[in-house]
Amino acid sequence: MKNTLMFYLDKRLHQQDVRYHSANTQPGPVICISREVGCGGVNIARLLATELDKHTNYQKWRVLSKEILRESARELDMEPNKLRNYLREGERGLFDDILSAFSEKRYKSDRKISKTLIDLINSFAQDGHCIIVGRAGHIIARDIEKSLFIKLVAPLDWRVKQIMEKNNLQIREAIEFIERTEKERQNFIKHISGGNSKEPEFDLSINLSRMNSTEVVNFIRFAAQTKGLLETNKSKVEVY
Repeated sequence: MKNTLMFYLDKRLHQQDVRYHSANTQPGPVICISREVGCGGVNIARLLATELDKHTNYQKWRVLSKEILRESARELDMEPNKLRNYLREGERGLFDDILSAFSEKRYKSDRKISKTLIDLINSFAQDGHCIIVGRAGHIIARDIEKSLFIKLVAPLDWRVKQIMEKNNLQIREAIEFIERTEKERQNFIKHISGGNSKEPEFDLSINLSRMNSTEVVNFIRFAAQTKGLLETNKSKVEVY
């Protein structure tokens, strides 16, 4: 399954025209899940994909998150951790850029990095039947009509407890983790959005402290069905 997904990522990245749909086929459907730190997201997305597959009879839904970063790093000829750290840093000064240009044979510009990420994520969203977790998907796929944008939220004390249990941390460590990760995510969005700090509105904001996973998945599925994302059309054939 992993090899098949990576083959798909490679093929989508290198298509000459990501808008390969016929004139009678709309881009999407795509669901983008953003989340406050401590709300998870990937697990909800996987459960959601399984549920949505029951209502779509010709193409399975894919969940993408870290895979996007790994494939983008490969295309840029960068180490994934180096790309991740670069995106987390936020603004870099001119002096840092000059040092990087001299110290790295494969130095990449902000513009090329952002364009590679945006093009890849946009290709997934255009192709459809994709659940994108994080990665500024809710910004990049904003113009796709058959889309649904979800924000998972929860009170801070609930999220701190989740982080403590998942990572075996003390309360102060969990709070520091949340603050640090939130800053890193904002820096990532800044890279992708070109510095525009205004975040688009979401279709749904779901408080995880008041729903279990099954209820959340059913709620999102209902919203997707209401917006017409689960309508079945003539089968598209993907050849791996």
